[in-house]
Amino acid sequence: MNKKLISLLLGAALLPATAMATTEKSDEEIIQSLYRGGYAYWQQLRNDNGSYEDKLFLDGQHDSRGSIANSGMGLIALTIGHANGWEPEAEAMALQTLRKLAGQDPEITVAQNATNTFIHFYNTETGEAIGDDWSPVDSAIMICGALFAKNYFADNEEIAALADFLYQNTDLTQYIADVRTGRIYLAQHTDGSFKPHRTKAFNEYMLVASIANQQAKDFENALNGENARKFWDIWYANTRYLPVAKYNDIPVLSEGERWFTSQFNFLFNNYLLHDFSNNPQFVEALENSAKADFAFWRDLEIEGLQEYEWGSGAGACPDGYCVDRFHFDGDRQFNHNLVVSPHILAGYIPYNDRALNDLIATYRDDSINARHELEGGYEILWRYSYDEPNWKANYIEGVDFSTFLFGIAAMPEHLGVEFFNTHNNYFGH
Repeated sequence: MNKKLISLLLGAALLPATAMATTEKSDEEIIQSLYRGGYAYWQQLRNDNGSYEDKLFLDGQHDSRGSIANSGMGLIALTIGHANGWEPEAEAMALQTLRKLAGQDPEITVAQNATNTFIHFYNTETGEAIGDDWSPVDSAIMICGALFAKNYFADNEEIAALADFLYQNTDLTQYIADVRTGRIYLAQHTDGSFKPHRTKAFNEYMLVASIANQQAKDFENALNGENARKFWDIWYANTRYLPVAKYNDIPVLSEGERWFTSQFNFLFNNYLLHDFSNNPQFVEALENSAKADFAFWRDLEIEGLQEYEWGSGAGACPDGYCVDRFHFDGDRQFNHNLVVSPHILAGYIPYNDRALNDLIATYRDDSINARHELEGGYEILWRYSYDEPNWKANYIEGVDFSTFLFGIAAMPEHLGVEFFNTHNNYFGH
């Protein structure tokens, strides 16, 4: 018997005040419940030693696989919890996580390779690497989270010193592979040699390019500083040279003109990078990506699909793990399970007129497997499949779920977009 059914049988009296029957809740109560639940997720993903698991299992499992990206997202979540009064000890918790990342925790040190790039996945009990994926983008997300915490806890000198150390000690300029074609290496081996696979702008590797560009400016000994600066100036100083794919005449930034990227690329860049969130060209691109996503789901013309059901993202799916994206004319080849991502909807709330009401409508729809109950009765929404309506995810990946909390936090009646646009200004632009 799953937790949801158990809680319904026990009755609402045993749950937090927010966990009332769906029909009894006002729209505001639903959003407040989801907001608090979105943060409770990060409380439950965090370990006592300050590490963050890769995913939160909803069936009692635990596999000790940590994610370096989730350390960064978790640090940002701590600032949101502190700003709302939900996490009074957030400053001390941020320090604990940063000490662990910086190698100053005697109990656990997270693995880095020969060039100080962090491993994507690691054992949260020992710090040992899991696999051979030394990842620049996961390292970049971690650095962004550290610098975000530095800006938020601005009076804490130790947090500032640890965040600065991580920024200085993790040289991402080396990952610029080809300035002319806009290529960035996806990963290194343990010895620091590069794996052959490379990615092309536009995608979430804008995070790598942004950190690398600033490192090139700040450090004369940056490994590939000149190319890192050229790369940024050509590809990301503005949107001029980035590829555009049009969906129903809506221009959408992508890696090429013939396909689209997953929506989390826009949202990660927006919430973590001032170079994105403070640039009207990129904000417009974000808004267009939401419009195109909504249009795609309408073009599917599936019987029973409601207007409020859209959102193309990544995470658990009936096939295991999927990075879903839309394609031209309702072509479902890149989301063959037709998985809807409410965390993408939430991330778009400050930038799309219908996203908030559609998220609320998703919550109210008892016919879909979107609602999940966390330990303690907290509620969140997660991915569900139109092709496999009986499927319900038994785990939730942190890095993908992050936009659920960030989007609700960015609502004007909560912390607002300026909370992010202020604290993601790591270098005083």
